[in-house]
Amino acid sequence: MKYILSIVVVFLIGCGEVNTSKSKGDALFEAGEFEQAVSEYSELLATDPDNTAFLYNRGRSYEELGIYNKAIADFEKIVKVDPNHVNAFLSLSKIAYEQKNYSKALIHAGAAVKQNENSAKAHFLSARAAHQLGYADQALEFYNNAISIDKSYGEAFLYRGALKIGKSRFKSACEDFKRAKALNTEGADNAIGDYCS
Repeated sequence: MKYILSIVVVFLIGCGEVNTSKSKGDALFEAGEFEQAVSEYSELLATDPDNTAFLYNRGRSYEELGIYNKAIADFEKIVKVDPNHVNAFLSLSKIAYEQKNYSKALIHAGAAVKQNENSAKAHFLSARAAHQLGYADQALEFYNNAISIDKSYGEAFLYRGALKIGKSRFKSACEDFKRAKALNTEGADNAIGDYCS
Protein backbone atom coordinates (compact mmCIF):
# COMPACT_ATOMS: atom_id res chain seq x y z
CA MET A 1 0.00 0.00 0.00
CA LYS A 2 2.88 2.40 0.87
CA TYR A 3 4.42 1.67 -2.55
CA ILE A 4 1.18 2.57 -4.39
CA LEU A 5 0.83 5.77 -2.35
CA SER A 6 4.43 6.74 -3.22
CA ILE A 7 3.71 6.26 -6.93
CA VAL A 8 0.60 8.46 -6.68
CA VAL A 9 2.53 11.20 -4.84
CA VAL A 10 5.36 11.11 -7.40
CA PHE A 11 2.80 11.25 -10.24
CA LEU A 12 1.02 14.24 -8.68
CA ILE A 13 4.31 16.08 -8.11
CA GLY A 14 5.29 15.39 -11.72
CA CYS A 15 1.94 16.79 -12.93
CA GLY A 16 2.49 19.88 -10.83
CA GLU A 17 5.87 20.45 -12.47
CA VAL A 18 4.36 20.20 -15.95
CA ASN A 19 1.61 22.67 -15.06
CA THR A 20 4.14 25.07 -13.52
CA SER A 21 6.33 24.89 -16.65
CA LYS A 22 3.35 25.41 -18.93
CA SER A 23 2.24 28.40 -16.88
CA LYS A 24 5.79 29.75 -16.98
CA GLY A 25 5.85 29.43 -20.78
CA ASP A 26 2.49 31.18 -21.04
CA ALA A 27 3.64 33.95 -18.69
CA LEU A 28 6.81 34.43 -20.74
CA PHE A 29 4.77 34.61 -23.95
CA GLU A 30 2.39 37.17 -22.45
CA ALA A 31 5.37 39.23 -21.25
CA GLY A 32 6.82 39.26 -24.76
CA GLU A 33 9.74 37.02 -23.76
CA PHE A 34 9.33 34.83 -26.83
CA GLU A 35 12.81 33.27 -26.90
CA GLN A 36 12.45 32.09 -23.31
CA ALA A 37 8.92 30.88 -24.06
CA VAL A 38 10.31 28.80 -26.95
CA SER A 39 12.82 27.23 -24.53
CA GLU A 40 10.11 26.39 -21.99
CA TYR A 41 7.80 24.83 -24.57
CA SER A 42 10.70 22.95 -26.20
CA GLU A 43 11.57 21.46 -22.83
CA LEU A 44 7.98 20.28 -22.39
CA LEU A 45 7.87 18.90 -25.94
CA ALA A 46 11.00 16.84 -25.30
CA THR A 47 8.89 14.54 -23.12
CA ASP A 48 5.53 15.05 -24.87
CA PRO A 49 6.34 15.69 -28.57
CA ASP A 50 2.75 15.46 -29.87
CA ASN A 51 1.18 17.80 -27.33
CA THR A 52 -0.73 20.21 -29.59
CA ALA A 53 -1.08 22.89 -26.90
CA PHE A 54 2.69 23.07 -26.40
CA LEU A 55 3.33 22.91 -30.16
CA TYR A 56 0.85 25.70 -30.82
CA ASN A 57 2.26 27.93 -28.08
CA ARG A 58 5.81 27.35 -29.31
CA GLY A 59 4.70 27.99 -32.89
CA ARG A 60 3.10 31.28 -31.86
CA SER A 61 6.32 32.22 -30.05
CA TYR A 62 8.34 31.49 -33.19
CA GLU A 63 5.82 33.51 -35.21
CA GLU A 64 6.26 36.50 -32.89
CA LEU A 65 10.04 36.18 -33.30
CA GLY A 66 9.65 36.14 -37.10
CA ILE A 67 11.08 32.62 -37.34
CA TYR A 68 8.37 31.52 -39.75
CA ASN A 69 9.91 28.26 -40.94
CA LYS A 70 9.90 26.86 -37.38
CA ALA A 71 6.43 28.27 -36.67
CA ILE A 72 5.11 26.64 -39.85
CA ALA A 73 6.76 23.32 -38.91
CA ASP A 74 5.00 23.37 -35.52
CA PHE A 75 1.62 24.30 -37.00
CA GLU A 76 1.92 21.67 -39.74
CA LYS A 77 2.76 19.02 -37.15
CA ILE A 78 -0.34 20.04 -35.20
CA VAL A 79 -2.68 19.55 -38.15
CA LYS A 80 -1.15 16.11 -38.76
CA VAL A 81 -1.81 15.15 -35.13
CA ASP A 82 -5.16 16.98 -34.95
CA PRO A 83 -6.68 17.78 -38.38
CA ASN A 84 -9.46 19.75 -36.64
CA HIS A 85 -7.15 22.30 -34.97
CA VAL A 86 -8.69 25.56 -36.23
CA ASN A 87 -6.08 27.86 -34.66
CA ALA A 88 -3.20 26.04 -36.36
CA PHE A 89 -4.90 26.50 -39.75
CA LEU A 90 -5.53 30.18 -38.94
CA SER A 91 -1.88 30.69 -38.02
CA LEU A 92 -0.73 28.94 -41.22
CA SER A 93 -3.08 31.16 -43.23
CA LYS A 94 -1.84 34.34 -41.54
CA ILE A 95 1.82 33.49 -42.16
CA ALA A 96 1.15 32.55 -45.80
CA TYR A 97 -0.69 35.86 -46.25
CA GLU A 98 2.18 37.84 -44.73
CA GLN A 99 4.55 36.04 -47.11
CA LYS A 100 2.25 37.03 -50.02
CA ASN A 101 1.40 33.41 -50.78
CA TYR A 102 -2.29 34.21 -51.12
CA SER A 103 -3.27 30.87 -52.66
CA LYS A 104 -1.85 28.98 -49.70
CA ALA A 105 -3.41 31.50 -47.30
CA LEU A 106 -6.80 30.85 -48.88
CA ILE A 107 -6.36 27.06 -48.64
CA HIS A 108 -5.48 27.19 -44.93
CA ALA A 109 -8.22 29.70 -44.11
CA GLY A 110 -10.67 27.52 -46.05
CA ALA A 111 -9.63 24.53 -43.91
CA ALA A 112 -10.32 26.62 -40.80
CA VAL A 113 -13.77 27.57 -42.14
CA LYS A 114 -14.47 23.90 -42.84
CA GLN A 115 -13.58 23.01 -39.24
CA ASN A 116 -15.50 25.94 -37.71
CA GLU A 117 -18.05 27.74 -39.88
CA ASN A 118 -18.67 30.17 -37.01
CA SER A 119 -15.12 31.52 -36.96
CA ALA A 120 -15.29 35.13 -38.09
CA LYS A 121 -11.50 35.20 -38.29
CA ALA A 122 -11.44 32.20 -40.64
CA HIS A 123 -13.93 33.91 -42.97
CA PHE A 124 -12.00 37.20 -42.73
CA LEU A 125 -8.66 35.57 -43.62
CA SER A 126 -10.38 33.76 -46.50
CA ALA A 127 -11.76 37.10 -47.66
CA ARG A 128 -8.38 38.85 -47.49
CA ALA A 129 -6.67 36.10 -49.49
CA ALA A 130 -9.46 35.93 -52.08
CA HIS A 131 -9.40 39.74 -52.31
CA GLN A 132 -5.66 39.73 -53.04
CA LEU A 133 -6.13 37.02 -55.66
CA GLY A 134 -8.77 39.12 -57.43
CA TYR A 135 -11.68 36.82 -56.57
CA ALA A 136 -13.97 39.75 -55.77
CA ASP A 137 -17.28 37.90 -55.50
CA GLN A 138 -15.79 35.18 -53.30
CA ALA A 139 -14.05 37.79 -51.13
CA LEU A 140 -17.31 39.73 -50.72
CA GLU A 141 -19.09 36.58 -49.59
CA PHE A 142 -16.38 35.86 -47.00
CA TYR A 143 -16.42 39.47 -45.71
CA ASN A 144 -20.21 39.27 -45.42
CA ASN A 145 -19.90 36.01 -43.49
CA ALA A 146 -17.31 37.46 -41.10
CA ILE A 147 -19.53 40.48 -40.43
CA SER A 148 -22.62 38.32 -40.03
CA ILE A 149 -20.82 36.27 -37.37
CA ASP A 150 -19.19 39.25 -35.62
CA LYS A 151 -20.87 42.62 -36.11
CA SER A 152 -17.96 44.34 -34.33
CA TYR A 153 -15.30 43.12 -36.79
CA GLY A 154 -14.05 46.54 -37.87
CA GLU A 155 -11.38 45.26 -40.25
CA ALA A 156 -13.99 43.24 -42.13
CA PHE A 157 -16.06 46.41 -42.65
CA LEU A 158 -12.95 48.35 -43.72
CA TYR A 159 -11.77 45.83 -46.29
CA ARG A 160 -15.27 45.08 -47.53
CA GLY A 161 -15.55 48.82 -48.16
CA ALA A 162 -12.26 48.73 -50.09
CA LEU A 163 -13.57 45.85 -52.18
CA LYS A 164 -16.76 47.81 -52.91
CA ILE A 165 -14.68 50.81 -54.06
CA GLY A 166 -13.09 48.50 -56.63
CA LYS A 167 -16.61 47.58 -57.78
CA SER A 168 -17.65 51.28 -57.93
CA ARG A 169 -20.14 50.93 -55.08
CA PHE A 170 -19.07 54.17 -53.41
CA LYS A 171 -22.13 54.85 -51.24
CA SER A 172 -22.15 51.34 -49.80
CA ALA A 173 -18.36 51.46 -49.35
CA CYS A 174 -18.64 54.71 -47.38
CA GLU A 175 -21.20 53.10 -45.09
CA ASP A 176 -18.69 50.32 -44.39
CA PHE A 177 -15.87 52.81 -43.78
CA LYS A 178 -18.05 54.77 -41.34
CA ARG A 179 -18.97 51.58 -39.52
CA ALA A 180 -15.26 50.68 -39.34
CA LYS A 181 -14.53 54.14 -37.91
CA ALA A 182 -17.26 53.71 -35.29
CA LEU A 183 -15.48 50.49 -34.31
CA ASN A 184 -12.16 52.40 -33.97
CA THR A 185 -10.53 50.55 -36.86
CA GLU A 186 -7.14 51.86 -37.94
CA GLY A 187 -7.26 53.24 -41.49
CA ALA A 188 -10.99 54.01 -41.47
CA ASP A 189 -10.44 57.79 -41.18
CA ASN A 190 -8.16 57.80 -44.22
CA ALA A 191 -10.64 55.75 -46.25
CA ILE A 192 -13.45 58.14 -45.37
CA GLY A 193 -11.26 61.12 -46.29
CA ASP A 194 -10.27 59.55 -49.61
CA TYR A 195 -13.66 58.26 -50.77
CA CYS A 196 -16.48 59.81 -48.78
CA SER A 197 -16.27 63.57 -49.36
